[in-house]
Amino acid sequence: MSQSIWTVTALIRFIKKHLETESTIQYVAVQGEISNFTAHRSGHWYFTLKDNQSRCSCVMFATAASKVSLVPKDGDQVIVVGSVSVFEASGQMQLYVTRLIPQGLGALYAKLEALKKKLSQAGIFDDTRKKAIPAYPESIGVITSKNTAAYQDVMSTLKRRWPLADVVHYHSAVQGEGSIEQLVDAINLADGNAHDVMLLVRGGGSIEDLWSFNEEPVVMAIAACKTPFISGVGHQSDVTLVDFVADVRAPTPTGAAEMATPDQNDVQLTITKNLGLLKYKLNAMTSEKRRLLVQYKDHRYLKDPTRLLNEYQMSLSFIYQQLDKQQLKVIRYQRLIDDFRKQLIQQSNDKLFIHKTSIDKLQVSMKHQLMVHIVRNNDKIKLRRQLLESLSPLAVLNRGYAITYQQAKLITSIHQLDKNKELTIRYADGTVDAKIIQIKESNHGKNNL
Repeated sequence: MSQSIWTVTALIRFIKKHLETESTIQYVAVQGEISNFTAHRSGHWYFTLKDNQSRCSCVMFATAASKVSLVPKDGDQVIVVGSVSVFEASGQMQLYVTRLIPQGLGALYAKLEALKKKLSQAGIFDDTRKKAIPAYPESIGVITSKNTAAYQDVMSTLKRRWPLADVVHYHSAVQGEGSIEQLVDAINLADGNAHDVMLLVRGGGSIEDLWSFNEEPVVMAIAACKTPFISGVGHQSDVTLVDFVADVRAPTPTGAAEMATPDQNDVQLTITKNLGLLKYKLNAMTSEKRRLLVQYKDHRYLKDPTRLLNEYQMSLSFIYQQLDKQQLKVIRYQRLIDDFRKQLIQQSNDKLFIHKTSIDKLQVSMKHQLMVHIVRNNDKIKLRRQLLESLSPLAVLNRGYAITYQQAKLITSIHQLDKNKELTIRYADGTVDAKIIQIKESNHGKNNL
């Protein structure tokens, strides 16, 4: 087999890793009917969520289960919110539930999911929009209701961890009528006051209590902020839309204060360490400089600085003398070069004239020799033409002779003739077609018909 072979554990861990990193199913609301419900003595709940076609194993740990006001039972229609993963021991996919809502709240969750999808598609939750939280903020804006435990927790945490920061509180209702408008106004006001970081916090509650933090005007006000923004709404299991748009999401209000500030004790420890390191390096540098000072204090130049100055002046005078000599050499060489250039130009002109004269003479001589050669060749051509004309058959015809052909064959003897075929007789000025009437052989005096 060309492909690699996996172990069961490796395969399950691979699937688990990819499920847990898939953002689409890390905060998902699922509707269904509860069956096989079991409340363990540890406080954990185990049940199956099913519909007409499928079923899914669910786990709700004690921390989240303790916040559900009514213990569910088999047959209840509910909406559960959580994340999908795999239990490695059995390889079974499970839904880890952080919130369980009776069916009556389904419309509210459907509205939440629709708004979440709309804002996500608009890019409001993109990581590219996230701003970095400053390490050492000097000014912090806190948005929450002043009459809440969350306010007290955040303010005490900020004072304990980072008392150097100037903390400004912006009061706003965090639930109920008018809370949406107050939250938007407080966010805009705080963002305009040039804080280094802003915190939006409140304690936990039901989905209805936290609903103001799922409203689009509040989410868009945070998205428009130029100031780095931390959300700390509810508890670890409470997730609202402001958590998605914030630059950093904290699990609790106290966690938001901790994320916004360094611990002054840690900073003091770091400063102390750095001061110690700086002191060590400064002492080492001072020791090295002292060593060099001791090394150089007995140097002859330090004992007699005038001597060093005189030596440098002598060296400088020598360099000036050398420069003057070199300058004279440069002038002399430049003159030699100019003289040599003039000589070259003069010699070149003389040689050019001599060569031109020689070329002119050679050209005249070549023309004369060429004409003599042409005349001689013309005479030779005339003689050869006369010889060719005297030997030409046409010349013989001009003297009264004729040439006889029979069927394009030259006839030189009467024995070549066919009495029944016509003859062609050529004269100097034309041809004659003829028939054989009689053939006579002159040597023997015979008549052949």
